[in-house]
Amino acid sequence: MVLYRRRARPLLVSSTTGGKLGALAGFLAFLFLTVFISAYLTIATVVLHHGEEIRATLRAALQQAATTNQDPRAQLLVQWGQTPEGLAMLVAFSMFVFLVAFLLFSTAGGIFAAVLSRRKLR
Repeated sequence: MVLYRRRARPLLVSSTTGGKLGALAGFLAFLFLTVFISAYLTIATVVLHHGEEIRATLRAALQQAATTNQDPRAQLLVQWGQTPEGLAMLVAFSMFVFLVAFLLFSTAGGIFAAVLSRRKLR
């Protein structure tokens, strides 16, 4: 918001513009995080040959979550998550949840910053 206001000095930044800038910033942050994590996992799997250790860690986390929840549906989800397809789907779903969270929180932050910047100008 501050960088945008420097360029558009005479204009008041509306809440809509602040939300759009926040959403863009959140998407770019998510994109950076995704590229960084993907590069790390690729290097760890292909170059360092730690792929099975990473999968074992994810499976252990699923197993630990299953022990705290005695719901039979949760047990089925954990069993499905132990398969390669299930594990890939859980990772993809987790990334989608992170994208939604990044967008929501950064949009709210952009709107909040726009409202605060208008109050400072008054």
